[in-house]
Parts: sequence; C-alpha cells; structure tokens
Amino acid sequence: MSWRRLIVAAALVGAAAAASALVLGGTGRAQADGLPGCVHPHARAALPAALGRFPLPSGSVLDRRVSRYGYEIYSGYVPGAINPVRDFLVGRLPAAGFRLGAGDAESAEAEADYRGHGIRGRWKVNAVYGCPGALSIRIAVR
Repeated sequence: MSWRRLIVAAALVGAAAAASALVLGGTGRAQADGLPGCVHPHARAALPAALGRFPLPSGSVLDRRVSRYGYEIYSGYVPGAINPVRDFLVGRLPAAGFRLGAGDAESAEAEADYRGHGIRGRWKVNAVYGCPGALSIRIAVR
C-alpha cells in the first residue's frame, strides 16, 4: 500500500469518527444538546401522567397526539441514531418499570411493545431522511 493510500484511508477513518461523534454526541448515545435544525417540532403535546415515567433521550420532543384504533399515539422527534436510541429505550424502559414485549429493528427503524404502570402500547423510531441526527418517534398508549 502506498503512503498516499494510507494517508487517504486514515483521513477517511478520522472523518467517519468525527461525524459519529457529532451525531451521537461523542458517547454512542443519543445527542443531549437537542435536535438538529432540519426538523421543526411544534409545541409540546400534553402527555398523560402514565407516560411520565416513560424514559426518552435528552432533547426529545413529543409534539403531536392522535387517537386511533383505541390508542393515543404521541409522536415527535428524538436526537441521535437508530441503534443508540434503540439501546437507550431497551435499557431504560425495564429500569423504569416497563416490561418489553415483541420487537424488531432494521437499519432505519426500531420498535417494540411495552407494558407497565397500568398502560401498554408500542414505541417506534424511524430515521428522518435528509436529516442526520434526528429520528421520528411514536409512542402508542392504551
């Protein structure tokens, strides 16, 4: 391998590490400083007391609520990337007294059932295309 290729490879690895640190806040966890400017949340939705114990990464905003299929569905945005946010929810929900049920994860989305504190439902996070560092989130509550 030539020196030139070695330098280019090192520069690419460094750039990838810097980009990951920027998106993930340098910790591999959801960014704590808030959402990137490419998402525009509305006013925060009033949450039911039952969701008061539902852990969300710092900087998350739930700004919409709809009633559908017997569920109240709260949606908004979460800073970070799919895997760190999924790991945050999978780790923190049981610690907050919620039991996780069936779930699924792919490269651009993750979801799982939950129950606890007298409620049950499903959460789902999706990549916001064209807006790195932001995910959409939906939390269905029954």
